[in-house]
Amino acid sequence: MSSAFLFLLAPLLLAFLGAGAAFHPSVRGFPAFARLSAAFLAGAVALAGEATLLSMLRVPWSLVSLALPLLTVSLLLAAWWSRSRAAATPMLRFSPSKAILLAASAIAFLAFCHLGLALATSRATSVDYVLFWGVKGVRFAQARGIDSQLLAWSFFSHAVPDYPPLVPIVYAWCVLVAGRMSWRVGVIATGLWLLAAIPLVLACLRRRLDDDRAAVVTAFWTAGLCVSLAHSLSGGGAEAPLLMFETVAGAALLTEAPLDSSRFLPALALMGAALTKVEGLVGAGALVLGAFLRDALERRERPLRRALRLALAPLFGVGLWFAFQLVSGLPVGYRAHGMAFGLTSAHVGTILRELMRSLNAGTLGLTWMLPLVFLLGSRKSLRRVLPGLVPVFAILAFLTFDYMHDRDDPSLRIGWTAPRVSQPALSLWILSAGLAWFSPREDDRNRLHGGGG
Repeated sequence: MSSAFLFLLAPLLLAFLGAGAAFHPSVRGFPAFARLSAAFLAGAVALAGEATLLSMLRVPWSLVSLALPLLTVSLLLAAWWSRSRAAATPMLRFSPSKAILLAASAIAFLAFCHLGLALATSRATSVDYVLFWGVKGVRFAQARGIDSQLLAWSFFSHAVPDYPPLVPIVYAWCVLVAGRMSWRVGVIATGLWLLAAIPLVLACLRRRLDDDRAAVVTAFWTAGLCVSLAHSLSGGGAEAPLLMFETVAGAALLTEAPLDSSRFLPALALMGAALTKVEGLVGAGALVLGAFLRDALERRERPLRRALRLALAPLFGVGLWFAFQLVSGLPVGYRAHGMAFGLTSAHVGTILRELMRSLNAGTLGLTWMLPLVFLLGSRKSLRRVLPGLVPVFAILAFLTFDYMHDRDDPSLRIGWTAPRVSQPALSLWILSAGLAWFSPREDDRNRLHGGGG
C-alpha cells in the first residue's frame, strides 16, 4: 500500500478515534453521514488534546499510544450514550424535490471539482503550509511529540511557534500512519475538512428549514466556500479546519430550539477552533456572545449560565496549550503584532479599502452581496441569527484592530491574510442569511424535522 494512499487515509481514521461522539443523544438522531462527520470532528479535537497532554507528560507518540486510549474512550462513550434515556428523535428521510436535488448536487459537485483541481495542481497551496504547518507536523512526528526545543529555537521564530497545535498534530498523525510526509497529498486533503462539514451543515439546517430550502442553502454555502478556499490559497494551511469548526458550531447554535438542553456539538467544535488558530479563539468568543445575545433577547432559559458553560470548551482547549507552553519553558500566550494597544490610525482608510477588496472571495464579492440582500429583506428575523452575525462583525473588527498595529502601509499583508482569515465570517454570513430568509415563522415546536442539538 503506497505511502500517499496511507497519508490520505490517515485523516479519515480520525472518525474512529472520535466515534463515541456519533452516539451522543444530541447527534444520534442525525443521518449517518452527519454522525460520521461528528465523529471525524471529535477525533481531530480529541487527538490534539491527547497528543498535547502526552507531550506535557513526556510520553512519546506512537500509533498505539495515540490511538488506543482514544479508541477505548470512544467505545466506552458509545456504550454509555447509546443507553442514555435522553431523546434522540431521528430526522426524516432527506427528500427534496428532484429538480432541487439535481441542481444542488450539480452545484456542489462542480464546486468541489474546482477546489479539487486547484489543490491537486498546487495552484491553491498556502505558503504557510510549506513554511511551518507541514514542517511542524514532520518535526513533531520525528520527535514523537511536540518539539518544544524546536519551538524555542530563535531561528524558528518565522514558524509562529505560539500557534495552537491541532493542525501540526494531525499532520504528525498522518506521517506516523504513512511512514513519511506526502506534501502533495497534504494539500489535497484540505478538501476533506470542508467535505466533513457539509453533512453537519445540512443536518443542522434541516432542523429549521424544509428539505428544499436546506438543500439550496447548503449548495450555495458549499460553492461559495469551495471557490473561496481555492481563491485565497488555503491549501494545506489551517484555514479549512478552522472553517469547519466555526461553521459547525455556528450552524448548531443558529438552529437550536429554545428548549434544547445540550450544546455538546457546538462546544466540541469551539474547542477545535481554539486549538487550531489564534483567530479561532476570537471566533469562538464571538459565537458564544452571539448565542447569549439571541437567548437573552428571546428570553430563553438561563442565557448567561448556558453561555458561560459553552465558553468553557474553547477556554479549556487554550488552557491546555498554554499549560504545555508553561511546563516546556516556552513563552505563555500569543504574540501580538507589536504592543497590544500600540495602534496607529494613519492607515485606517487603506485598511478599510483593502479589507473590502479582500472580500472578493473569488466571486467578485457575490457570495457576500447576495446574502446581504436576503438579510436586508429579513430585518425582523435578524435577532434569531445573532449567533451567526455577531462573529462576522467581530472577525472583521479583529482584523481591522490587528492591521492598525502596522506602522507601514499594510496593503500587502491585508491582501495576503484577509481573504483566508475572513472565511469563517463568510461561512456564517451565508448561513445566517439563508436561515433569516427561509426559516418559517412558527414556533420551534412545530418544526418539520426533529433532531437534538
